[in-house]
Amino acid sequence: MHINGNVADLILAQLAEWGVERIYGVLGDAIFPLLDAVTRQDRIKFIAVTREVHAAFMAAYEARLTGRLAVCAAGAGPGAVSLLNGLADAFMDGSPVLAITGQVELKKIGAGAKQYFDQQALFNIFAAQTNIAVKPGSVLSMLVAATRTAKLNNSAAHISVPKDVFAEAASIETVPVSFVEINTTPFVSGSLDNLLKVVQGAQRPLIIAGRTAKTVKDYVVKLVDQLGAGLIVAREANGKIAGRHELNLGGIGKAYLPPVLHEADCIIIIGAASYEREFIPQDTKVIQINDRFENIYQNTVESISGDTGLLLENLLQRLEGHSFNRDWLEEIKGLVQSRRQELAAESVNNTRPISPLKLMTVLNDIIPGEAIIALDIGEFTHWFNLGFQGGQQEILLSGRWRSIGCGLPAAIGAKFARPEEPVIAIAGDGGFITSMSELLTCVRYSLDICVIIVKNHVYSIEKNKMLAEGLIPFGHELTVPDFVQYAKSCGASGYRIEDPADIQNTMRTALNLGKPALVEVICAEN
Repeated sequence: MHINGNVADLILAQLAEWGVERIYGVLGDAIFPLLDAVTRQDRIKFIAVTREVHAAFMAAYEARLTGRLAVCAAGAGPGAVSLLNGLADAFMDGSPVLAITGQVELKKIGAGAKQYFDQQALFNIFAAQTNIAVKPGSVLSMLVAATRTAKLNNSAAHISVPKDVFAEAASIETVPVSFVEINTTPFVSGSLDNLLKVVQGAQRPLIIAGRTAKTVKDYVVKLVDQLGAGLIVAREANGKIAGRHELNLGGIGKAYLPPVLHEADCIIIIGAASYEREFIPQDTKVIQINDRFENIYQNTVESISGDTGLLLENLLQRLEGHSFNRDWLEEIKGLVQSRRQELAAESVNNTRPISPLKLMTVLNDIIPGEAIIALDIGEFTHWFNLGFQGGQQEILLSGRWRSIGCGLPAAIGAKFARPEEPVIAIAGDGGFITSMSELLTCVRYSLDICVIIVKNHVYSIEKNKMLAEGLIPFGHELTVPDFVQYAKSCGASGYRIEDPADIQNTMRTALNLGKPALVEVICAEN
């Protein structure tokens, strides 16, 4: 497609040609020409949000959910700096995101102009590639390189465009999508033979289903059955992996560590499980199967990377006739049954304030199987990990960067990407206050998102960590508003739950409203 316009027109046309449907961002004078160009076309929408950091989170989680390139934009100076926290999430957790920032005019670069700083020096920390466009003729090749880098590395890439370069004339053919499509081959690194020997020699195996495992869940379940292995579901795979399987121990973490974790003689990690690996005993043999060599952990005794589905299929074929330890199988089954009985007992716990574990167990029966659940960062995630067994839900959370306040922006990115699916954000009160302004974005764009707030007036994780380290907790107490009134002032619906008996009905009402809703749940501190 031939473009006659300016550089901003070219950027939008090219991104649209590659399948980009929206850009998340905040208006800034350095990107005035880009916003002006948005009004001259209808293929890409500009999603105006309240803060640049949230725009980057939205792009990061849209990309993580879809696997496609997502884009965010900001002005120069403080706007560009504000993007960085959200972009770091994409960089650390492997989401293909392109960040476009405005820059001061070319003649002002390095001349002490307001809002000027060396963007490449800063973005180089959290972008696989960063460049600045100084001539219109270089923009297209720079855009291709940045996009290919983001997609090839499942990472963040960044380009700076000075305000006057945005506005310069451009007459050029766009580049077809084939130039930026990354067709990975089933390249294998590692030895399946060596890995097979370790697996066959294991008498007490456990399997941790990580992020990649979501895409090959049927193979994962077959491997669990073939090995008689206990299944641990990583946070990012929760909901997608055999929630009701008889060998599914669920998630692990500070709220729950099954004794078999220390009894296992081999732990097989499928995909990435950055949180769960912290709890693996150091003397246990660990093997890993992953789609990318760079995501293989250093402490593995054997590992293999490549097309995970093909690798698991091959492994299963070679394990045919494998006999497993029946005593280990029965021990796993007993633990699973015991845990389910404990959760069933918790589901009828009617103490007040509400137990956060009670809340999570009740959500099992309320949240639709096709829903997308975006989790913020906070102590509630431990209880979610313990109590939510799920069906086929998609769980979005920050695996390595773990920035507080990411939950609601992640839900917004998910809702734009999959508007037909139910989307729920769960956050603690401490996390929600850092991104609560984006409830206005939900209202502005009529996004049917339900926000569940676990309210206990405290940063519980930090308090408990300080206590564990023998320190006197300080700075952990929260002053938070009436979230119900806040929601209503934004134009959303607001509900408060104080009685455990009200959880079911109130949650169902909020989830079925067809408009933005917020549910404040008054919970016990621990």
